[in-house]
Amino acid sequence: MKFQHDVLFQAFDWDSSKYRGSSGNWYKKVLSNVGLLADMGVTMVWLPPPTDSLSKEGYLPRVLDKLESAYGSEGDLRELLSSLKKAGIHPIADTVLNHRCASFQGSNGAWTKFGGKYAWDDTAIVANDPSFPGRGHQSTGVPITIAPNIDHRQEFVQRDIIDWLQSLKEIGFEGWRIDYARGFSGEFVGKYINATDPYLCVGEFWDALDYDGGFLKENQDSHRTRICKWIDSTGKQSSAFDFTTKGILMQAVKNQEYWRLRDRKGKPSGLLGFWPEKTVTFIDNHDTGSSQQHWPWPPEKVMEGYAYILSHPGVPTVFWDHVFDWKLKDKIKDLIQTRKNFGINRASVVNIEKADGNGYVARVAAEEGSHSQIYIKIGPIDWAPSAERGWKIQASGPNYAVWGRTGVPKVREAFVLDTQFS
Repeated sequence: MKFQHDVLFQAFDWDSSKYRGSSGNWYKKVLSNVGLLADMGVTMVWLPPPTDSLSKEGYLPRVLDKLESAYGSEGDLRELLSSLKKAGIHPIADTVLNHRCASFQGSNGAWTKFGGKYAWDDTAIVANDPSFPGRGHQSTGVPITIAPNIDHRQEFVQRDIIDWLQSLKEIGFEGWRIDYARGFSGEFVGKYINATDPYLCVGEFWDALDYDGGFLKENQDSHRTRICKWIDSTGKQSSAFDFTTKGILMQAVKNQEYWRLRDRKGKPSGLLGFWPEKTVTFIDNHDTGSSQQHWPWPPEKVMEGYAYILSHPGVPTVFWDHVFDWKLKDKIKDLIQTRKNFGINRASVVNIEKADGNGYVARVAAEEGSHSQIYIKIGPIDWAPSAERGWKIQASGPNYAVWGRTGVPKVREAFVLDTQFS
């Protein structure tokens, strides 16, 4: 099964396109750290948008077949992709499919004519685009205002996007991150997956969590259900970033509201409690953290967050800034190695034993009935499993600890229930 035991690494932040340090450009900076990432246990690397773009960060793509960007040249990119694959790491491209910037003005003076190999006109733009007059169909999602929203109902658009994605695979990419997945129907993402067979496809379906005034509601079922519906719309083929867990977990560690981490059925309260096999968890990314700070994690609680996502099902994501700028490499590596040593994967089984104002405790088994298990504790709670029953500390820090064992030892504790003292 693809990405069953994988760990994703986001190899850039919002300011990476500006880098002109000793390594040269950003691609060369990442290239110089491929060995370090492989040693950490990273198995997939998410790279920034690779194409020519109106914005240096890459999120206003223009000439799709021009792989020259602020991050480096096409030659630099090919060298990086080759190095990653030689290290056993799967490269994931950040693909911006919802919108595209034109290279020329149309007859009416609007910027609606596209350049390069995929030279579309205004029939590639949705009819209800709020800023750029299009002659395509009505949008199948929520349009943006800063660039032309592309009409994925057009067969020529589908054909060209598939051709472009296949060209990215030819140079070494193996999967896709779908930017702003709310902008168009997941039906088309499913078509692109069918045509290109990526190792991983993960969508950014980001909308607001549910609040009562300024209070985050305890029950976020409707929020995670909206993400599930998007996954369904792709033919159940794409994964999605777990923004539900991001919001809930951040609130829990910030305010000691660890009770938020268990839903009414006793399962994890984010997307990973509904559909762990399709979940990609994360702490921060180039939008939520970095210099943008749209929804940042409390800095002093970052390792609590990593202890949670790296010990739970789904595919966990590690962010560049936390490893290289915050100098958390060794602590994160300990958690990754623990995950791998005990076989924790995207479909592992979680048994939540405590979730209250003092902390959170869960036992996670590699699979149903497996004796390869870990215990995870986050929060100030004074708790530890019994060393006499084989539990050994694997990783720890302020307000978090992870223990592991691979069997159930025979000890003289006939009067002690394992479920009580473990």
